[in-house]
Amino acid sequence: MQSAETNLSYWQQIQNTGQPLFLPDIGTYFNQDMAQAKSLVDELVKAGVKTIKGEILQNADICLNASLSGNETYWGHQSQQKKQENYRQLIERKVVSLEAYQELFEYAKAQGCDIIVSVYDFEGALFAQKIGVKAIKIASSNITHQPLIEFVAELALPIIIDTGHSSFEEIARAVNWMLDAGGRSENLLLEHSPLGPPNPVETHNLRFMQTLGNSFGVAYGLSDHYFDDEMLYAATAMGATVLEKGVCPNNMGDEQDGGHALPISQVKTVFAKIQAIATAMGDGVRHLPRERDKYISRMGLIAKTDIKAGDRLDLNNIGFAFPALGIGCEYWSEVNAKVFAKPVKAGQVINWDDVRTDNTAG
Repeated sequence: MQSAETNLSYWQQIQNTGQPLFLPDIGTYFNQDMAQAKSLVDELVKAGVKTIKGEILQNADICLNASLSGNETYWGHQSQQKKQENYRQLIERKVVSLEAYQELFEYAKAQGCDIIVSVYDFEGALFAQKIGVKAIKIASSNITHQPLIEFVAELALPIIIDTGHSSFEEIARAVNWMLDAGGRSENLLLEHSPLGPPNPVETHNLRFMQTLGNSFGVAYGLSDHYFDDEMLYAATAMGATVLEKGVCPNNMGDEQDGGHALPISQVKTVFAKIQAIATAMGDGVRHLPRERDKYISRMGLIAKTDIKAGDRLDLNNIGFAFPALGIGCEYWSEVNAKVFAKPVKAGQVINWDDVRTDNTAG
């Protein structure tokens, strides 16, 4: 008999853990250096990461030739200036063979890591299915690629659609393509993908994540393009199911998407903070075990002045002090104006037997 957990989608299972899926993306930051790629995997494993994101970029022909492709503009995080590079040439220096990708991802899986990848063509999608990825991502650049979205939906794997640079109409259209091709809404996660540096912080509009989730009834997440780590923590508190963040070698020079990548040495600390924040969010219910150490920092009633039998209890002769050894302040309405049954010296605790309950003097 199947458990209820096995009937849940991948995203629902993540949500049930109470922790977002921190998804460090090694992308193509290793620039065809497979030893460096494995080194990034090693460091992520040491940091406690259980799911690694990559991409399947095996064919430079997804881009037009250099004379037609134009230039890609990106922010140089080292030079703090915009950089331009021929789009085709950029792709050519990043493509990796499927055989090399398979070796890399098998290396990660052998260390206990699950894999999620972005794909850019049918071949890459089929390869991702073959190697057993947990989910396939449609990059923001392909949100208008109806054939690819439909093809991936037909594979019946969990899907991430990145909504960066997209209008709401384009997002809705992509979701409908996915659903019309047989994809299930519970298998879909929509990622909010804010603009990267040097755009100002107000462009991040993190609440749009929740708009995506509420509008389409699906899981939502963040593809973080902030130059630092703050947005990951905010998104954690806002209920994101996935937190994707590029991770790069510590001393990487100016590089495409480098302006918002996290140096690999910072991953462990950032990941631990995300986990702590998610744990601290709790379930919104006050939990007070009946068998617990009682909180002593509550005030009780004391005599402010010397009190005689027959005096009435009021604010003129009553003070308040920690801890509540006699009558607690919460019983004020029950004892206010009651008559003292016996004298009490200034500074002494007021106990119940000091006060007449019949409110009569004498």
